[in-house]
Amino acid sequence: MTDHALDGLSLDAAVDAVVARTGDDPDTVRVALKRVTEEGEVRREMVDDALAHVSKVVSTPETRVENARMLIDDAHEAADAVDHLDSVAARLDDFEDRHAAVASRVDDLGDRLQSVIALADDPDAIYETAVEIRRLHAAANSAQHTADELGVDAEELTAWVRNPDRRLDALDADADAVADFVDGVAATLDALEAGDVDAAPAAARFDAALRHRVSGLLLDDLRAEVDDLHAWPEPGPDDTHGAVDADGLVALDDRLAALEERRQSLADRLNDHTGTGWRDRYADRLADFEAALAEHAPPVDWGTVESLLDEYRPETDDVESA
Repeated sequence: MTDHALDGLSLDAAVDAVVARTGDDPDTVRVALKRVTEEGEVRREMVDDALAHVSKVVSTPETRVENARMLIDDAHEAADAVDHLDSVAARLDDFEDRHAAVASRVDDLGDRLQSVIALADDPDAIYETAVEIRRLHAAANSAQHTADELGVDAEELTAWVRNPDRRLDALDADADAVADFVDGVAATLDALEAGDVDAAPAAARFDAALRHRVSGLLLDDLRAEVDDLHAWPEPGPDDTHGAVDADGLVALDDRLAALEERRQSLADRLNDHTGTGWRDRYADRLADFEAALAEHAPPVDWGTVESLLDEYRPETDDVESA
């Protein structure tokens, strides 16, 4: 049976026919054919409607990429006098890389649309066309989402460059997250030292060591941001960047220093636990984790680092039982 014969079949019958011919997953086939179904029947003319819709969907990311470009330009303008600072320069460079990547994806969408249009001319390719329309729709939505995220990030940079107090507030909130990491390590060590464990103390100590090392990297990231705020130039009459609140910066300095002191005390406690065998058992995995962590220098993508931590942590049941 050719796809041309699908025209006029009920959706159920069309799905069965395609599955028999291609061996594709029935649910996947059904989702694709629904795009060319009307009143429960697969219709050849619905391919044109689906193409018209996906053509509109494909045009949206291009507009969003253009909007992101304007917002990135705004960020460059706002940061003109501070773009020599690492935390600002790295973000601006990242924006440019991300914009180039998503612009390339959008260009590819146009080429893919033309290929789908050509495929649709084949009356025996109803299913194949529906599949490609679905894939193109998903790719366009993904590119749009990426461009929108980029625009939001550029707007955020512009906002805190113009008002660095917003950055101080954000860094203070980040310090809360680091404090949670440190508190979690302390709680694990307290439980281990009290003998309040049922099993897998080695796994629990290894897990604490991983989290402890991550807290160090995140603290380094915060310090790098704070160092840039210390080097923040006072705005002149023609500058678009704002001034840093000196008292707020000192308060954040003090908080980070206290966090580092607390973290170091935990390092000493971790080093005291040499008799449990956890270092021998996890030595290679710990070394691999430290090597992977070393590839992340400030400014750090915290989400990526936390994903890396999840990858290396021991089995959840082992840690929870500890």
